[in-house]
Amino acid sequence: MLKKAEHLPLYVSLANIIKEQYQVGSSIPSEAELREEFAVSRTTVRKALKLLTDQNILIKLPGKGTYVSDNRNEIKTKKHQFSSLTDSVERAGKNMATRLISIEDTYGTDEQRAFFHLNATEQLIAINRLRYIDDVPFCLEWIWLPPKFDQLKSADLNRPLYQLLKEQFATIPSTGRKTFKIAFATKEESVLLNVDQNSPLMLIKDFVYDEKGQPLHITSQILRSDKLTYAIDH
Repeated sequence: MLKKAEHLPLYVSLANIIKEQYQVGSSIPSEAELREEFAVSRTTVRKALKLLTDQNILIKLPGKGTYVSDNRNEIKTKKHQFSSLTDSVERAGKNMATRLISIEDTYGTDEQRAFFHLNATEQLIAINRLRYIDDVPFCLEWIWLPPKFDQLKSADLNRPLYQLLKEQFATIPSTGRKTFKIAFATKEESVLLNVDQNSPLMLIKDFVYDEKGQPLHITSQILRSDKLTYAIDH
């Protein structure tokens, strides 16, 4: 039976075990097999697998199963200059809108905690939003911020994040790193983005620093590539 590590949710403990037990290229057991092996709920298994997929450790291949990724389907950039997605869309002559889905505190992943230099008791602020271009959903977005931005919980998070950070904290994004990979729409993502399940989508992850070089936020975005083209300057 799986035991929860101190200060870690059960699904994070399960994700850590899966990382240790399976090598690159190997197939992961089904959800039912994992539930039986570790005596945990379906929700715990699904959250653990989603966490590992978001970290690019697992990749789901439609009709074949879930495998430990070798990262060959990921493109990385360094020293990327960050600007508002809202500004980019509006410069293209389109209207952007945002709907808040949830906001909560979370301990996050080891990678996230290391990026923000958090101690064992500190939690991140996790924001989940759905974004629209001309009233059509095109981006499902997760944002993680350090606890010093706790005041944002009472803000209107349907507004652009960078505007809120500038107005309330006199903070603006500067540089960071960005990764791109192909992902396949889960059942939830297909409903929210109005695409078929297992449709190919673009997954973009950002690790962003402010103008003082301090960790500002991590963002993970699942995007419909038929609604937005992204260019990279090398």
